[in-house]
Amino acid sequence: MKGKQTTDGSNIIFLGFADNQKPEFVEVKNKEYILFGADNIFPDKIIMLYDKSSVHGAIINNKVKYIIGSGINIEGNDRLKKVNRYGESINKILEKSCKDIELFGGFYWQVIYDLMGGIKEIVHTPFQSIRKGKDKGWFYCQKWDWSKHKKVDPVYIDDYDSTNSKGVQLFSYREYRPGDQEYPLPGYFSALNDIETDTEISIYNLSVMKNGQFTGKLISFFSGVPNEEKQKELEKRWNSKFNGTNNAGRTMLAFNNGTDKPPQVDDLSSTDLDKLFDQLRKSTEGKIFAGHEVTSPVLFGIMQPGSLGTRTEMQDSYEIFKNTYANAKQQAIEEILSIFLPLLGQPVQKLIPVAPLAGAAQPGTPGAALETNDNLKNMTGRQFQGMQRIITKYRNGKLDKAAAALLLKNSFGLGDEDIETMLAAESAFEKDFTEIEVAEMFAACGTKRDEFEIVRSRRFSHDDMEMTFADVKGNDASILDLIKKDKRITPKIIAQTLDVKTSYVVGRIKALTEKGILIPSTSKIGVDTIIEHSINRENIDKIDKPETIDISIKYSYEVKPGVGPELIPTSRPFCKRLIELDRLYSRAEIESISQMVGFSVWDRKGGWWGENPECRHNWFRHVVIKKRKS
Repeated sequence: MKGKQTTDGSNIIFLGFADNQKPEFVEVKNKEYILFGADNIFPDKIIMLYDKSSVHGAIINNKVKYIIGSGINIEGNDRLKKVNRYGESINKILEKSCKDIELFGGFYWQVIYDLMGGIKEIVHTPFQSIRKGKDKGWFYCQKWDWSKHKKVDPVYIDDYDSTNSKGVQLFSYREYRPGDQEYPLPGYFSALNDIETDTEISIYNLSVMKNGQFTGKLISFFSGVPNEEKQKELEKRWNSKFNGTNNAGRTMLAFNNGTDKPPQVDDLSSTDLDKLFDQLRKSTEGKIFAGHEVTSPVLFGIMQPGSLGTRTEMQDSYEIFKNTYANAKQQAIEEILSIFLPLLGQPVQKLIPVAPLAGAAQPGTPGAALETNDNLKNMTGRQFQGMQRIITKYRNGKLDKAAAALLLKNSFGLGDEDIETMLAAESAFEKDFTEIEVAEMFAACGTKRDEFEIVRSRRFSHDDMEMTFADVKGNDASILDLIKKDKRITPKIIAQTLDVKTSYVVGRIKALTEKGILIPSTSKIGVDTIIEHSINRENIDKIDKPETIDISIKYSYEVKPGVGPELIPTSRPFCKRLIELDRLYSRAEIESISQMVGFSVWDRKGGWWGENPECRHNWFRHVVIKKRKS
């Protein structure tokens, strides 16, 4: 807020514009880690802009595609096809890491060693979840914005050290940028204002359409000039209710000395505001392209006036982009591969590049239909939704045909004939499924709940990370350490401390007792029976050779806590059937069903059939251990 005193004693408050400042890397006395920005959530803002700016998002996604290409050759190589417990290949790890590089300027890997000091797993860790320790190491927390999420103590992870190969370590990579110290910043940082402007223009246009008017007002009050504190309070209350792009306008508040004349509202808006914002959008896009070092927007699925997007134009654009941008990025990733592939017992390889039109079969040529069908078959639920959004935008007139076709071809590898069919007629994927039909799809997959021991549970979120180091937090060594400190500690207290299920702790104590590692005893204090556990040090070496257990992530459909019984008379057929099945599902199974039915069953659940968009049930995520067959 800026105030200005006029010659007649009036005071005008201008509610102006913000600017993106370079985040400060702050050390706070009572924190073991360094804050990423004053509020410690700068990476969250980067993600928000990626999610909301269509131009920025398209550039990031296509950069990753052009840099990673086809990854490295893993055909017939089981070690590289599955580098962690989640079944991810090394190419999937590289794809995630490259996206973090393009978004944030770096990435993190968890390197998990086996008992012999060899690399057992490599797991990509979301960049936004890591903070650097003040003295050493790193700290992980899934959600650092504790103003919106429940505060959870961050988990410490050691620095990567190839000379001390044990436990879990964090490998970090960051691109060089002058002035960066503790954390990297993205290469497009200079364009952040323009990327945010792009998102705000979109929100403004939507708000205008929803509110039915352009605002932009001067509100004059004639009841005297309040003090500075009161002015700030009025400004805050006014902005909270009326201003911002969600309310489509910029307002000036003027306080005047005078009589008790009613407040006066003057319209400052221009009838050409739509033209002004259209021109601003074009200027903003140009600055975003420059910030991303994009020489040809058509290469990223963004059509420009006078550009036809021909095959020759795209190939020429790709050669320029490859030589001025992609090659250096590929070399950096290949240097990292040259470190880790030998540690995995594999020969060093280079990335296999893919040109923008490589592999896109021409209409009428053998293999065109087969290739497209494979691309559709391998889509995730979210990819399918992305494809449907492009088609919907085209049908609603928000994309012209050339732009829609280019996006479908570049983003999803579809052939020309299939694109023509999709854009010319109703999509073949728009078949309506009844909730009973969808429920029966779940009856055909999944695993009975009683085949697993549930270690930890929480409500599903799309932002969930498939955690590793936190999942092994409740292992036998941790349980023994707590018992060593308090031999009377109960399984319930251990479970609360380690954030695991009480039943899991009871089972592990039983197993440790059967192995002779724990020795239970009972004593009487008054009428109470006290159970104690002492550690048998003669057998303690057995803990260093843990049994191999099958830990995985599964999902279940359950009633929300605190809303009553699992089923009520008005429960929908979908909910009744899934509660009756009582099964656990893999993420792949659920997303495959989403792909088949053409919508996200994660989001719709049982609650979007009918008029009421709410449901008493939700998806829950579990860390589970496969029970051994007796």
